Amino acid sequence: MNEELNLNELFANFVKFNSRNKKFLFIFMFVCVIFVILFQNLKPSYYETKAICMSGIAEYERQEQIEDLSQRTAIDLINHLQINIDNEDFNQLSKYLGISIEMSSAIKGIEAEQLYQQDMNEKFYALNKFEVTLIVYDNTKIDDIQNGLIYYFENNGFVQNYYQTYLESNINLINSIEGEIQLLKDVRIEGSKNNLDISSVNIISGKEGKELSNQIVSLSHLREEIKIKQTLLKPLVYVQEFVHVDQKEDDILIWSLLAGVISYFIGLIISLIREV
Repeated sequence: MNEELNLNELFANFVKFNSRNKKFLFIFMFVCVIFVILFQNLKPSYYETKAICMSGIAEYERQEQIEDLSQRTAIDLINHLQINIDNEDFNQLSKYLGISIEMSSAIKGIEAEQLYQQDMNEKFYALNKFEVTLIVYDNTKIDDIQNGLIYYFENNGFVQNYYQTYLESNINLINSIEGEIQLLKDVRIEGSKNNLDISSVNIISGKEGKELSNQIVSLSHLREEIKIKQTLLKPLVYVQEFVHVDQKEDDILIWSLLAGVISYFIGLIISLIREV
């Protein structure tokens, strides 16, 4: 009973304290909120956009698709750019992206994240794609920065060496396959001359142990698969380019509410000191 009375008395004193200092609290909160709103309006505005990308680096490295390792190198390369942005080293950043210092200084932030898909067992597994979030002060520079990221990947020494080796190995492999196809054709021609039919000999394809009855078809399929990968698996490819945005990002409402709450408690402390 005494505890209930003490709580009621404490609450009543708190209400009376607020009532005595309501004018000062209101003015103090009002000034703080107005200051925050002015600051948010005067600071440089920025725009946030996203793109979906994929990279062939994992294929160049012959990586096994384990968890989120499939796009890890590409993601790390993009996130590495944030170091230059945080240090405001726009000169180095412009060299990486092959753009002017003015354009590189328009970048506020950049971040890449692995994309996942959920299966029927509610288990997430990594896709061969990742999402890039780009924050810029000038939305007219988005296209230039987008092209700059492609330049960054294609001119990276590590990626460049792997990519060239990958192309050379594919060319050698395609030449070997075409030579084998020609050899099989010659064997069939010789077999037909001797009344031997070898076109129905079954072979096992290297992909999922699939059985094919025609060696030439199997090798042709493998050759075309290699050609498709060679054509499409660039160091960096945009599945969906950065969206052009015109809506500025601001945090006026959030910061205004936060400023109001903080200034209220600070005002209570100042009012208490004044009364004492």
